[in-house]
Amino acid sequence: MRVILLTLLLSVAVFANIGTVMAISGNAEIMRDAKALKVSNGMDIKEGDEIVTQIKTKVQVMLKDDTTITIGPKSSFSFLDYSFDATKNSKLTMQSTRGYFRAVTGKIGKLAPERFKVKTNLATIGVRGTDFSALLRDTYSFYKCHSGEITVTFADKVESIAAGNQIQLQSDNGVVKQKVEQPSKSKLPTQNNTTFESVRIEDITDKTQDIQDIKFNCQ
Repeated sequence: MRVILLTLLLSVAVFANIGTVMAISGNAEIMRDAKALKVSNGMDIKEGDEIVTQIKTKVQVMLKDDTTITIGPKSSFSFLDYSFDATKNSKLTMQSTRGYFRAVTGKIGKLAPERFKVKTNLATIGVRGTDFSALLRDTYSFYKCHSGEITVTFADKVESIAAGNQIQLQSDNGVVKQKVEQPSKSKLPTQNNTTFESVRIEDITDKTQDIQDIKFNCQ
């Protein structure tokens, strides 16, 4: 009986881990069960975790299906719901309320793209096997597709964003609207001399790469 119980407990512990911190530059915490844990390389990510980064901090996480999430400075990113069994029943729901993130979809994005979602302060992002990023502020947000295609759902509307394009949303007295006029790079919002276009972090395409070799190019 003790052997069976121990096996079950170990199984629960194994399946609770949904990914790993592959790289960190700066200081960040994981909010887990009302506790703040300092983020470090190789740290396990669990369902329900919220990563909160400080100024001049970047964190990169790889989930078990090879989805890669890069979280920029002064950001909040949560892993709400994760299930991966290498079938169309797999699902992934994440959430970001502020800051910057970039996501490269893994197996779930290919097997069950309709079950891959990222909720943000102003919209929900859906994917079609892709690489995308978002910059989130209190009253406006930018969503950019780097490859593939994404859908951005807001105020009962759905906009499809193809590779190389972006969409800007803004909140006007609680009403989310699309800003049709595309701003130039020079007009994109800045924070600490960092523009949305310059917040780029090297993609991780070689899954066997040593985590110590992963470099950030976000200034």
